[in-house]
Amino acid sequence: MAARGIRRSPAVARHISANVSQRHAAAGNKDKRVRRTRARIDAAFVELLHRRSYGNIRVADICRKADVGRATFYAHYRNKDELLRSQVQRIVMPMLRISPQSRCLLDATTLFEHIYTSPHFYKTLMGPGSGTAPRILRDCFEAHARKALDAGGDPNSGFKRSALARFVASSLIVIVDCWLERGGREQPRELQDLFAILAGPGVRACRQP
Repeated sequence: MAARGIRRSPAVARHISANVSQRHAAAGNKDKRVRRTRARIDAAFVELLHRRSYGNIRVADICRKADVGRATFYAHYRNKDELLRSQVQRIVMPMLRISPQSRCLLDATTLFEHIYTSPHFYKTLMGPGSGTAPRILRDCFEAHARKALDAGGDPNSGFKRSALARFVASSLIVIVDCWLERGGREQPRELQDLFAILAGPGVRACRQP
C-alpha cells in the first residue's frame, strides 16, 4: 500500500514559513553588519592615508580609528597589505582604463587627473615611509596590464609577456613618482603622453612577430 504524503496543518505550515523567514532575515542582517563593519575599516584606513605615510600606519591605528577590535579587523583582512590592495582595486584601478590597441596598453588619464587633484594621498603611498605600498601599486598595475594584453589577443607568453606587463606597470610608477618628487607641475594629459612615449616602443617591439 502506497504511503500517503504528510499533510501539515495550516498552523504548522505558517510556523515553518515564519522560521524560514526569520532565518533569512537574520542572515540578511548579519550580511549588512559585516558590510557596515568593513566599510568602517575601509573608511578609517583611507582617512589615515590622508594624514600619514602607509609605512607608519599600524593595524592598531586602523582599529582605533574604525572603533573595532583586532579580531574583527582580521576577520575581514589578513593584514594591512591586503587592506591596501583591496582599496587600490576599489578606488584606483577603475581610473586606469584598459586600452589594448593603444601604444601603452593603458589609458591612465583619469588616474593622472586624480593624482593631480590629490597628490598628498599618493605621496603617502610612494614617498618616504611608504613601506610596501609601491610594490603593491606596481603589482596591481601589472595585473591590469596583463588584462590589457589578454583583451588585445597578445601572442606573447611566459617570460616575455610577464616582462612586458611589468615594464608597462613600472613605467607608470616611475612617472607618478617623479612627478610627485618634482612638485607636480605637469598636467594629466602631459603625463599620459609621456607614459605612451616611454612604454609605447617596448609594447610595439614585443608585439612584432
